[in-house]
This record gives sequence, C-alpha cells and structure tokens, in this order.
Amino acid sequence: MAATMAQALRGRTGGEPELWRQLLLLVHRVGHTLDRKLQRGHGVSAAEHTTLAALAGGALRMQELAEAAGMSQSTMSRMVGRLEEAGLATRTVGEEDRRVMVAALTDEGRALLQDVQKTFAAELERALDLAAFEPATASLVNRLRHDPSARTD
Repeated sequence: MAATMAQALRGRTGGEPELWRQLLLLVHRVGHTLDRKLQRGHGVSAAEHTTLAALAGGALRMQELAEAAGMSQSTMSRMVGRLEEAGLATRTVGEEDRRVMVAALTDEGRALLQDVQKTFAAELERALDLAAFEPATASLVNRLRHDPSARTD
C-alpha cells in the first residue's frame, strides 16, 4: 500500500499550479485522441459523445444538459442543433414551462451511443495508459487512478 500511496503523491513538488498544468495537458491530449478516434470510427466528436451519454438517462432541460456535459448553455444549444440535424437528438418545448427547451435522444441516437461507448471506453483506457508513462502527465494519471479505499492486504 505504501508504494501505491507514493505513486499517488508523486509530482506534488509543484503544488496545485503544477497539478492544474498537468490536468490541462491531460485533457487536451486525451480529448484530441478521443476526438480523432470517435470521428473516424463513428462520425461524432468526444463532446458529442458526452452530450449523447448525458441524455442516455432521459430527456434533460438544456441548462441541465449543459451542466452535465461541462459546457455553456449556448455551446450546448449549438451542439444539440447539430445532433438534431444528424437525427440523433430532438429538442422540444418543456411541458411544465414553455420557456424551457428539453433535449432527448432519438432511437438512432441511442443506437449510435451504444456503439460509440465501446470505442470511447477502450480508447480512453488506452490514452490514459499512454499518459501514465508520459513524464508531463504520469503523476496526475496515477493520482486519478488511485483508489484510497482499495486495500491490497
């Protein structure tokens, strides 16, 4: 367990600014890899996958969807517009509040999401495995993958 803890704490010398730099670098590199793989294999971006995945649990108000996907409401509105054009999502006026727009997956969107999720999971694991050996991101990946509740007794 001590070795695992040492791995998780490696890279602390730079403090939070260094952790932030590593996080930005990791998100950029992994996001770029996922975008490339998902575009080639399924014709969707990583952000579109994130949006579709957020909708998998059911229809969401646009503000809720934006928060779930980590995007601004205006960015999400454009994203859902593209997904609508592709036949993967719908946007309707809210039943309880007509000022609110609600997004949902179509059957085509749900089917695509099932295919994309397999690729996404495999490529994310592969990208994080590679990042775990990159000096600029290794300590962060190790910290993210460390489960302090896991016991190796």
